[in-house]
Amino acid sequence: MNLYYNLPPRQRFAQRLVNQFNADENLWNSLAPRRLARRKLSRKLLPRRVLKRIELIEFTGKRPPIDCIAGTAP
Repeated sequence: MNLYYNLPPRQRFAQRLVNQFNADENLWNSLAPRRLARRKLSRKLLPRRVLKRIELIEFTGKRPPIDCIAGTAP
């Protein structure tokens, strides 16, 4: 857990959000080959809406859970 002691107190929360966004983006990009293969194989079988839903379910399954303490997200 990085608490960002080198940053001013008001900037720590913003930096945590940026780091979380970057981690999510890296995960999404790492799942790209599977996503493209699935789209190529099931292009005619499944509509885009269903493919998008499958992609989001896969993404949320691979994403680590968000720790929530006292009702505040990191």
